[in-house]
Amino acid sequence: MGKGTIKTKAMTMAVAMSMVAGLCPSTVFAANSEDVAKVQDGTYTGTAKCTPNEDQDFDEYDLSVDVTIENGVIQSIGNISGNGAEDNVPYITKAANGTKSKTGVVKQIIDTNGTDSIDTVSMATCSSNAIVDAVNNALENATKKEEITVDTTALSNAIASAEARKDKEADYTAESWSNMQEKLTAAKNALTAKDQATVDAAAKALTDAMDALESKTPEVQKEVYVLMNIPYADFYKADGVTGADAVSSATKQKTRGTLVAGSYHVNSDGSDITGVTFPVKISDASSLEKYTQITDESKVDITTQSKAGETTTTYTGKDALFESASYSYYVLSEAPSYYKEATVNSDGSLSFGEIKGAKVQTLSDATTKFSTSSRYGDYQLNISGLPSEIKTVYGVVISTEEGSKYGLRHLENIWKNGKLAWSTGFVTQSKGNNLDYKDYAAMMGQTINMVTYYTDAGIYEIPMDQKVAKKFDGSVSVGDTSVNAKSAAITVSGLPEDFDEEYEIKGLDKDAYTVDIVKTEKGTARTITFTKTPEKGRYTLTVSDKSGVYAPISTTFNLYTEAIPAKYNEDGKEPALEKAEDANTDEYQAYLKNIQSVTVNGKTYAASEKGAVKLIKEDGKLDLKQDAFKEAKAGDAYTVTVTENGYKEYTFTYKVPDENGEYSYVYVGMSWSEYWANENVYAAGSTESSKVKDSRNEYDKGAFDTVTRATANHGLHRGSFQCNTIIKDTNGGTHNLSYWTKDGEAVMTDGTVYTKTSNADKQAVFTAQDGSSFILKDYKVIGLKYVPVKIRTADLNSLKVKYTVVENGGELIGGYGENQLKSYESIADVTANTNGLKTAEKQEDGSFTFSARTTGSYSGLKDTQLATADVTPDVKAGDKVGSYGEFIRVDFNGNYGGLGSAMQAVEWTYYGNDDTYTNPVRVFGTKFASDNWMHKSMGIQLGLTDSLRCQLPENTNGTGYWKITIYGLGYADYSYNFEVGTENIATLKTASAEEIAALKDKIDEARALNQSEYTTDSWKKMQDELEESEDLLKSENPLKSEVNEQVKHLTDAIDSLVKVQYVLMNIPYAEFYKAETTGNDIVVDAFTSATKNKTRTKGLAGGSYHEKADGSSIDGITYAVKVDPSVDLSKYKEVKDGDSVEITVTNRGQTTTTTLTGKDTLFENASYAYYPLTEAPANYKEISADADGNLVFSEVKGQEATKVEGVTAELSTETSYGDYELDLDGLPEEITSDNVNAVVVKTTDGTAYGMRHLENIWRGNEIAWSTGFTSEVHGCPTSSEHYKSMMGKTIDSIEYYTTNGVYTMDIADIYVPVKSETTKSEVADADITAGKTTINVQLPDGFDPEYSVDGLDVSVEGNVLTFKAATESRAAASVKPGKYTLTIKDKKNKYADVVTTFTLTTKDMPAAYDEENKKLVEAEGFDIDALKAYLGNITSVNVNGKDYAASGRGSVVIINKDGTIKTDADPFKDAVAGTEFQITVASTGYTTPLTFIYKIAETPAPAEVDTTALEAAIAEADNLKEADYTAESWSVYQAALQSARTALEAKESQDAVDQALAALNAAKDALVKAEEEPVAINTASLEKAIADAKTLKEADYTADSWKALQSALSDARKALEAKESQEAVDNATNSLNKAIKALVKKGSSSVKKTDGTTNGSKKSGSDSVKTGDPASVLGWLGLAVSSLGAGMGGFAWKRRKRK
Repeated sequence: MGKGTIKTKAMTMAVAMSMVAGLCPSTVFAANSEDVAKVQDGTYTGTAKCTPNEDQDFDEYDLSVDVTIENGVIQSIGNISGNGAEDNVPYITKAANGTKSKTGVVKQIIDTNGTDSIDTVSMATCSSNAIVDAVNNALENATKKEEITVDTTALSNAIASAEARKDKEADYTAESWSNMQEKLTAAKNALTAKDQATVDAAAKALTDAMDALESKTPEVQKEVYVLMNIPYADFYKADGVTGADAVSSATKQKTRGTLVAGSYHVNSDGSDITGVTFPVKISDASSLEKYTQITDESKVDITTQSKAGETTTTYTGKDALFESASYSYYVLSEAPSYYKEATVNSDGSLSFGEIKGAKVQTLSDATTKFSTSSRYGDYQLNISGLPSEIKTVYGVVISTEEGSKYGLRHLENIWKNGKLAWSTGFVTQSKGNNLDYKDYAAMMGQTINMVTYYTDAGIYEIPMDQKVAKKFDGSVSVGDTSVNAKSAAITVSGLPEDFDEEYEIKGLDKDAYTVDIVKTEKGTARTITFTKTPEKGRYTLTVSDKSGVYAPISTTFNLYTEAIPAKYNEDGKEPALEKAEDANTDEYQAYLKNIQSVTVNGKTYAASEKGAVKLIKEDGKLDLKQDAFKEAKAGDAYTVTVTENGYKEYTFTYKVPDENGEYSYVYVGMSWSEYWANENVYAAGSTESSKVKDSRNEYDKGAFDTVTRATANHGLHRGSFQCNTIIKDTNGGTHNLSYWTKDGEAVMTDGTVYTKTSNADKQAVFTAQDGSSFILKDYKVIGLKYVPVKIRTADLNSLKVKYTVVENGGELIGGYGENQLKSYESIADVTANTNGLKTAEKQEDGSFTFSARTTGSYSGLKDTQLATADVTPDVKAGDKVGSYGEFIRVDFNGNYGGLGSAMQAVEWTYYGNDDTYTNPVRVFGTKFASDNWMHKSMGIQLGLTDSLRCQLPENTNGTGYWKITIYGLGYADYSYNFEVGTENIATLKTASAEEIAALKDKIDEARALNQSEYTTDSWKKMQDELEESEDLLKSENPLKSEVNEQVKHLTDAIDSLVKVQYVLMNIPYAEFYKAETTGNDIVVDAFTSATKNKTRTKGLAGGSYHEKADGSSIDGITYAVKVDPSVDLSKYKEVKDGDSVEITVTNRGQTTTTTLTGKDTLFENASYAYYPLTEAPANYKEISADADGNLVFSEVKGQEATKVEGVTAELSTETSYGDYELDLDGLPEEITSDNVNAVVVKTTDGTAYGMRHLENIWRGNEIAWSTGFTSEVHGCPTSSEHYKSMMGKTIDSIEYYTTNGVYTMDIADIYVPVKSETTKSEVADADITAGKTTINVQLPDGFDPEYSVDGLDVSVEGNVLTFKAATESRAAASVKPGKYTLTIKDKKNKYADVVTTFTLTTKDMPAAYDEENKKLVEAEGFDIDALKAYLGNITSVNVNGKDYAASGRGSVVIINKDGTIKTDADPFKDAVAGTEFQITVASTGYTTPLTFIYKIAETPAPAEVDTTALEAAIAEADNLKEADYTAESWSVYQAALQSARTALEAKESQDAVDQALAALNAAKDALVKAEEEPVAINTASLEKAIADAKTLKEADYTADSWKALQSALSDARKALEAKESQEAVDNATNSLNKAIKALVKKGSSSVKKTDGTTNGSKKSGSDSVKTGDPASVLGWLGLAVSSLGAGMGGFAWKRRKRK
């Protein structure tokens, strides 16, 4: 027996298995954790031998390991390897890593930090021991730590001596005793030191301190106990607390009451809490002399205000300490049970030690609740379960595991004992009190591990483990949203970069919403999507950090219902909210009851809780006695806004009746001079102009004349907010500009809408919608367009003649939306108390003057509150002033958009040196575009220009005190006081070369940009700034301020460029085809499916998408989209690369699961879901949003459509897939069944029809549709409305939209014949001998019929159809039974063919059952043709009462085409010999059924089948080359070859084998040689063979046969890559297939037959072995092994021993 081979039987194996574990060498030495602790840090290598015992069959080898030690602990064991055979590796790995049931030795060693008691791993015992020995070897040889011996004898003696004095403290002075105690503490700490020097030094220091102890003299050794007022900082100092300031209070009541028991305050007004009143031990009573002593005679009266009224409390004796100075004291007659000991410092001040006498108790039952949100600070900690004995809390210390301690103070930090709160700098005020946070800020990020209470009942400790999450300057907000909205945007700012966002809405179920976070180049968009309609009400949104590092931030938002149950009654005398028409009484009363607040003319009044003011009474009436309305006068108006959770804010206007109507109130457009004439400004009313140009070459230095501009820059846009602007064209015409639309169109006051572009000369061209246009010459900003004016009603018509007037109820409109600047539309509502109201007075000459403006409380805008500005001013430095001619400039940023859009006029008041802003020196008025400006992103920019309207008083230079007042439409006046120094006065310096170079660089940067990469609007705005920059660069000696300002503007414009964004988007069919189907307004519906599998198969529905996972519909098309900036994609789902979706489908009985990832998941996703693209697609649709926010898609744009020539089309009016089918031939190979997004069929009249996947588009080249006559296809309802109009039209072109591009093909015109609802066609069935039958036909008017039946000659007369065989020589009796199709054609070709079927029958039965041969044969008297006709018409076969369809989907073949019974058909496959089956055959046209009994016969032993010749013929066929023969003859030959292989595999009978051989040889002889011509190399068979080889597993086959396969596989891959010739590819294919067939299963055996084939013994009966039947093959192998084993006495296997 060879080495390593064991003759094994069952008993031997069992014994061997049980013995092996004890036979491997075992470990002798073991290292414990103490041994490891002595090893220095490092990595050490150890080795050991793995030696087999006498029963183990492997060679001894060396094993090595690396062991890493850190801080006396084994950290890792790695690089485990042996130098023996590769077969050892699995055992080493098993020993090291273990098994499912046994831990590996490596983990055991690391866990125990040593090699003691390590268990070996079964089946790898020797390897386990070797690893342990190698680790021991490494530890033995490792470098050991040096033993350091420190002598602490002297130090221990000194400590003992010091502690022996512990009761002698009273004998020594406090200072010397304190010094000795410090040295004692240090000495104890030094006991553990590792060096002798430290120990010796500590011993000496302690000894010296004991020697220095100073005994008290008898006269100072008088100690006393007192109650003392201790400042917080002193009280907490001994606890390690750094800093604890006094509490500052604004309320001044609670600081002086029982809520702060245990504290004291110094100031009698209650503005502070200074510290703690606490027992103190004073060793030297004389040290108290300089402090205030409180005696029993002391008293203090404290008066406080509360809800109950004024209360005065008298505090006497020691209680008088409550309002007394710090360190005030009251001498106690007895020693208290707890106290602090005071020490007198060298400067005479006091220090206080830790509390003594009180026992520290741990409150394990106390519970804590920690919150990062509080009304009293940034954090709040509530503690429950404090002992009831506690009456007074003196102090609380919060300790953290980081070692910090924080002392809390009364009222601000400690509230009613159990509530603790503190600020860290974010909430800085509470109830009007400024919170002290500097001492608590460091707590953020730390972990609270203890809270200590100092109380009158003792000291209590409460253990905790609470992380204090960090706060940050961040905010979150959600706008109020309708409950019907599908989503709401979240605005977040200030989140730290590592904040891991997680959102929760309190009050909504988690399945009722999702929060989507989408990151783009523009930033991060966060959107709430409501999956269920929420209830109305106010909700709290919290964004948390998943890691817990940062504190959450929250906001509330209102989900409101649109229907408000109350409405204003419009009754000025009895103003009230009455019940709305659609509301019920309960809703109305609940609304009135639950009002949160009411805002009147900008001031808000709370309707509930503290300080509530009820402006709306319970009956809905306004309470006009309240302060909000007390100054109301006739004609005044009050805007009232009602706020209530669950409802949208409701705003109405209450107007005080003006009975006499003497005055009217309107808006008037007036010039600058008219506006300023009576405002007491310098040069008021002057229209004088100046001939002096400013630095911008513009005439802006006049008084209140018209502002003229020659270039169509921003003045036209931003001036349209509040100014009257007149455009003058090059032909002398004028155009009054009103406003701009959001699309950038200019609307004139006459309603004409213009689009503005630039011509080659950079002139502004305005083109109207009717095509007319004009070129701008210049424009004038003449004044303000909406000034509120009071006018006598009698003079109103005269005013309207001379001025543009907007009466109440009229529309106010203006602006050009850019960033914060928003265009507006409002309704005029001028009243007597409108802010800025002027009074118009008609003069004798018919002219009008306008008074100074008045300050009012009403906005002048219908149902709109008077707004207040929220801006941040910035007085500019002199070197940044002067770019527009100004000498002083103030910019306003922040939320400037609203005020900027409303800004009408700006007034500057100069006070000179008067810092009280009382006595103005001069007041100046201004003009828009000359002085006042607002930038889309740089704020409001206000300058004061050296001009005729602004001349400073003599002996002044503009320095001093100023006030700016901004007047805005609908805004309260905004004023800002500031000081101007010389540094703020413009210094008109010429720009330096560097600054000009910076502008040039910025211009070059702008010029280098690619227009196609940005949106049209943002590009145009950048080009405007670029043009201004280029003009400035051309000017001589531009100013420093001008250049720097323009650099900023151009930089901002470049930064504001909006990149074009492309996405792949799911577009519903209707939206996609809307722009493609010209002349067809009927929408394209989604496709509804009943099959639910094909809709979800990408190979059939590629290019489409479906929303529902059940596949019940196809909803639209996935296509590339170019996104307009107006579209808010955050409302829709973004698909990301990490997304995945699994789709399981069953087609033709095969179930497959496909996992789609990334953009492919759009296939099963929501409508409008999108995937961002990184590159611009060749074709795309542009997407924008309409006024309602709905998405609108353009026609497909981009790369031109490829014109495809040579496509032919065939139209059928009879199809299984609808009413019409168009089959296309010659489509380019780029169009495949899975890449078609859309197909448009076009007709000659310009109408287009959009097709949908599956129902209309099938496999790419088949297009079918219904026009209302076929309502269902394969169980799926059809959609026909969109296609009905195609009938009667002519198709002339088809357009394909694919992932490879757009293809258009002009086809030969195809007429679409009309189908009619009135059409009817029926033919009665008849006997073949009748020669005629009944026909019932109803055809539409104009239908000229022509009748035909395939296979018959027919004629129709009236309602009789006569038929005969199509061949004239045959009689009618030769007509064959079966189903026939009648086609009625319209000779005029207008209508579609009318088709119907009928059956011709016979009672004859041409077939009989041959029981012996198990087949149907000719019945007596019938020929083979009759039999074939019968067999060909078989529709179903009934077996034992069950019908089996003979054709179509789900058919089961029972009778073969040659009439034989298919013995292995489903009904018979499990039947045993002798089983009988009754079979009845149904065949179309044969009315007499055929019934017979089929019996399963006993299967005789199979005869020997000789396959030698067949195998040779197949082998010869494998050597033939397809390229040598014609395709047709080769196809026939391949079919015969496949049949031959099947016969060879089955070996059913010698006849079957011989027939297959004959057929193969005949097909070979029929091969036709092909002419020599270049042919493509076909690698399909080779690729399949390689794929088959890849699925095989090495473990299943013998090494030799597997090696041969791998060699053949390698050659095959090389041949596939080279593709040198078809011969080389075919040879490689044959070799690989042979190698696959030659694979030998492990454990199998085979014996050569004498004829050279390989076979096993054959088994008779129905259980004969079949190819592909693993069970049968294994059974055969089992028999073969058994028979061989009986003859040889057993088999020997080579088995590897375990190690």
